[in-house]
Amino acid sequence: MSNMVNWSELHDDVLQLILEGLDIITYVRARTVCKDWYAVCKRITSVQEKSPWVIIFPDGRSKCGSCLVSDCCTSGLTGKCKFYRLQNLGNDFGTHRCIATCGGWLLMLDLRSSLYVLNVLTRERIKLPPFESHKGRLCVERRRRDTNFVINKSSVTTRNAVNKTNAVLWVDERTKRYLVVWSIGLWYMMYARSGFDFWREIPTREGPENLHGCQDISYKDNKLYVLSRQNQIRILDFSQELPLALPTNVEHQPFTNDRPWRVKIGVTVSEHVLMVKNRLNKILKIFKRDSEGTSWDTVESLEGEAWIMDLGVTVPAVNGTKPNYIYYSKDKYVYWGDVSTQELGMAQDVNLNRNFSYARWFIPSLREL
Repeated sequence: MSNMVNWSELHDDVLQLILEGLDIITYVRARTVCKDWYAVCKRITSVQEKSPWVIIFPDGRSKCGSCLVSDCCTSGLTGKCKFYRLQNLGNDFGTHRCIATCGGWLLMLDLRSSLYVLNVLTRERIKLPPFESHKGRLCVERRRRDTNFVINKSSVTTRNAVNKTNAVLWVDERTKRYLVVWSIGLWYMMYARSGFDFWREIPTREGPENLHGCQDISYKDNKLYVLSRQNQIRILDFSQELPLALPTNVEHQPFTNDRPWRVKIGVTVSEHVLMVKNRLNKILKIFKRDSEGTSWDTVESLEGEAWIMDLGVTVPAVNGTKPNYIYYSKDKYVYWGDVSTQELGMAQDVNLNRNFSYARWFIPSLREL
């Protein structure tokens, strides 16, 4: 009697149990095995990793249509990281820059400083309005045959757009509705959402949404959290078509003498705002907005959560994610650190990959239609 298993003869319910236990990358590959397997996958409404992965991008000097992803949380902390290659992302993928993620969706900045959204798991693309379509007090123009664009008669190069940009991306996995908020430098903020054929300005110097500049942003549950030039927090409600400035803004400044670009913010599962100095070689003090939203308390524990700084939010510490840890990246370097002990770790396998130029943490997810 043969001991060979004919996988095509597995009962659908058994196959579904097996597929539901796979990591998301193996699951995506299993969807393409045959029509029967794909049909079973369609019965699984959604797949999402509960722990963050690392996505590693190719060297921008080469035309490469692929990237690497790694489950560093489940394998890197205990041994060698596992790598998976995602291909057929477009010949121009390697020359573009990822500036934000949401599930399996990436917000990409191309060589002409234009934005688009790409799903690395399904290869779907969402085209965003051109910046020249901007409507508001800002005057945005594109120079002919140039990668630069002009905002209020000031030239902005692609390099400056990448080095001094903050962005958030939100995409509904089922409907593909999206929201993109993008800031360039301290003073320019714009947003676009589903149904818009133009970009709108978020005022940073005047008007009821006065933000006094922007040095970091985070987004959670229809709220945009903005860290101002003065290290203050402003909150905008995006539940309606036009954002509304909320009155619960924090005026107290825990880092009053710090230069801009040195502080990062995040939002906890319970929507408390965190603030920390951005340092690579050590973890400094973390502050949390108090329950009344008027001042900042020093944090010694993240209370069973982990802060994914590349996403600007905390997540429950499950499936290999360490409680009370911060996960962050800088260019080619990927770190994790224990808040209570101030000990840092580095994913050496990721950092020593010479064919790739930068990496960031993300939490991949996929929803079947």
